[in-house]
Order: sequence, then structure tokens, then C-alpha cells
Amino acid sequence: MPFLFLALLVLAEPNLAEIRLSGYAKSTLLVNKVEKAPHLDFSTSYEAQNNFRIMLDGFQNNLTWEVHYELTPILNSQISLSSSFESRNFSYRAYDLNETLSTRKRKNKILQNLDRLNVQFQFEDSDLTIGRQSIDLGSARMIKPTDIFSPFDLQTINTEYRIGVDAFRYQRHLSELSEIDVGVIFGSKGKYENSAAYLRIQKNFHGADLKASIIEYARQTLYSFGIERSIKKSGFWFEVGDVQGDEHYTLISLGLDRALSKTLFAQIEYHHNGAGTADPLAYPRKINEIAYRKGGVTLFGKDYLLPSISAQISPLFNLSFGAVFNLTDNSSFISLLGEWSATENLYIDLGWYHFSGSDFLELPSGNFTLGSEYGLNSDSVFTTLKYYF
Repeated sequence: MPFLFLALLVLAEPNLAEIRLSGYAKSTLLVNKVEKAPHLDFSTSYEAQNNFRIMLDGFQNNLTWEVHYELTPILNSQISLSSSFESRNFSYRAYDLNETLSTRKRKNKILQNLDRLNVQFQFEDSDLTIGRQSIDLGSARMIKPTDIFSPFDLQTINTEYRIGVDAFRYQRHLSELSEIDVGVIFGSKGKYENSAAYLRIQKNFHGADLKASIIEYARQTLYSFGIERSIKKSGFWFEVGDVQGDEHYTLISLGLDRALSKTLFAQIEYHHNGAGTADPLAYPRKINEIAYRKGGVTLFGKDYLLPSISAQISPLFNLSFGAVFNLTDNSSFISLLGEWSATENLYIDLGWYHFSGSDFLELPSGNFTLGSEYGLNSDSVFTTLKYYF
């Protein structure tokens, strides 16, 4: 793997000025209460996940490198359940380690993720990054139409680090807030049909951050435009992405945020998902479309409203409330999260997920099908212990 050889060469460099070791350990326990439904009668289930992430970073003059590796043992009380902690989409990686270290399918398993492996060359007015890295091109806060490479599902709990992709990325800095960003992202085995390329131009104009991008992937072309600016005491963002090719659809996100006081912050975002459908019967078929396999789309309905509010109850305790309303099928997902800073490096989270909506629809044949996007999901309570070093 070329990226691995590059990393090894840098690691062997004897004149590195600084090498930094850091990471975290997270332990999460989640309890799922599955409600009874036709043909389904599961008992309360339990899932435990332990995340261990090691981060090694090197710095020397105009050259930096990073290697991040994560090990995730998962314990389930039921074999049929899959992890709801972390969304993993490795579509844009040329070569990778085996994700599962377990030798067979079972309720207890160990996952691994080589999430960063890159070298960055820093020139006077530009940067060149080669290898596995994080790339975020969007302007919106919750759902970014331009974010096709490694978006998080809205139900994902561990969103601290974006999933790394294999890429060559060149960023030319035109000014402090303006740049040209171009990259090539490699998919499975580096084949052309699995890969992507993009060009993004960012410019600050009279206090507004403007972004225009074009992305080529899977015989699709995404044209996007985004703007972020302040309107009086509020922040405003708008992002639109139009996809043309074998599939044609438009994605739109716009929203506002505002500090209501020194300790209270609120935001709201509307999202239109042109790749979705107004018919819940068609949801299961959507996952086979390019938009969901390669285009970063994770929602199935057409229109969504996403409000949230966060409060700093004390210097050591934060409380946040968020919701996702599917305006198409009237289902919803509500989350409540509290975070307590026990010490400088130790944090304790307590969260609650609540889902509502139609669980099943009965067909004329007597069979049942999915009734809404969130109706079948089980309510969950979880707690996470996080330690950083």
C-alpha cells in the first residue's frame, strides 16, 4: 500500500523535531427497549462498546504526518443486533485492514479502524496532503449536501472524528479566509469507477464565507454552493447540491443559530432530500441506489426539520436537546444528552434516544412492511465514560 510506505519513510526520519502521542478510551453501555410489534417480540437488549484510539503525530518544519488507529470491542446481548454507536462507511478507501478481527459472526466482536495515515507537505501558500485523511467540504451544520465521502448518520453516538478517506489533496491559500481546494479520493482497489475527484473554491466576501464545489463520482456529478454569514445576532447558513448523472436529485439545507444568553445556544435547520421518497414502502429499496451507496445520503424521506438547544448548566456540566422530524412520514427521533467533566481528562455522558412513528404497515397480501423511518427503532438509554491522554 503506497500510503503505508510513505508513513514508514516519515517515521524513519531521524530529524523530526517533535513526535506527539495522544488518544482516548471510551466505554459505553446502551440499553435498548424493543417494543412489541407484529412478528417481533424481543426482550430488552444490552450493548457495550469500548473504543481505544491511539494517535501518533509528527512535526518537522514544513512536514507533518499522522497515524490514528482505533480498536473497538463490542459486546451484545443478542446476536441479531448491530452496533448503533458508530456509523462506518469505508467506501472511499483503496485498501484497508479487515474491519472485523473476530473469526466468525457472533454477538461479541472486535472491530479495528486504521483511520489516519498521511503525510502533509506545507509550502509558503499551500499544503499537499497524501494518504488517509479527513475531508469535509460542506457549509451546513447537521446535514451537508456536499458531504458525500464520510457523513455520520444522525443516530451515531461517537462522532468525534470523521472517518478517514484515501486521498491526494492540494489546498492553495489565497488569503486568510479564501482558498482553492482540489483532491482525488480513491475507492476500492483504487479503481476509477470506485473513486472520486473534487474542486472547491472558498472565498470570503463582505463577511460571508462562500463555497462552490464540483465533485465527480460513480458516473455522477455534484454541483454545490454554500454560504455562511451572520445576520444581526444570528448565524445563517445555506447549502444546495444538485446531482446529475444516472440519478438526478437536489439536496438543500438552510438554518439559523443564535446565542440566547451566555449559557444557552439554539439552532434550527431545514433539509430537503431530493434523493428520498414520500412512500415509506420504498424505503428498503433506497439503499441500493447510488445516492446511498456512494453519494453520502443517509435519510429516506423528503423533508426534515432539525431543531436543537444546548445549555451550560455549570462550568462542568452541559445539557443538549435535539430532534429530527421527518415531515414526510411524521416519524421523529429525539435525543437528550448530558456531559459532565469529572476531571481535566475524564468525562461522563448520559443520553436518551426516543423514536416515534408508525412501525409497520400491513399490505393487502397480509404481509408487513416498514411504516416509517424511525417508528421501528427502539428507545435507548446510554452512558459513556471517556478518558483522554
